[in-house]
Amino acid sequence: MNAKKLKLTGGVISAYMLLMVFVSCVNDPEINPFGECGGPRKANATDLTLYYEPSQNSASATESDTVNFKDFNIYLRINWELVSEASASSSFPGMAFALSCAPNLNFQNITGLRIELLAPYGGQEAGTDISNLVSTHDDIKLSELKDFSGSLGQYRLTVDLQPSNQSQLKTRTVLTLKNGSEKILESTSPVLLTN
Repeated sequence: MNAKKLKLTGGVISAYMLLMVFVSCVNDPEINPFGECGGPRKANATDLTLYYEPSQNSASATESDTVNFKDFNIYLRINWELVSEASASSSFPGMAFALSCAPNLNFQNITGLRIELLAPYGGQEAGTDISNLVSTHDDIKLSELKDFSGSLGQYRLTVDLQPSNQSQLKTRTVLTLKNGSEKILESTSPVLLTN
């Protein structure tokens, strides 16, 4: 009889431990615990960052750096916060996630994104909206980018303008939100060498 009770107790403890581990490791209904990342999450844009590569000393290039134009890259990062959703958490403690997934975001509050020149660049005058000359890594022009779903929150940008030697790209990037407010970022690229 003691062996039966011991096996039953061991089985109950094992089942309880398995349940605790499963619940504490997967606390999000969007995540599949068997290997796939979840679907898009609702997010709101809070700010934006523009940074340049190639890197200088393990940091993004700044306006005081000099880089070859052929190596020059621009990245736009939209900072975000998740829209609060009903939690499916249980009464078990734990908040570790079993998977490490890249963000898959559906931005809820963005209506548009544009880039304007603050100084002449590539034959265009200061004040020019160059959104129709800037493309994302998906070959979508910023002027046509209206769908911010399924996003990582980061875009590699290509500017379809040839700068003169030792010039800098000085821009104002404007992220327009549904509530009518704007997030504005002024930025200056490194000095670009075209020769």
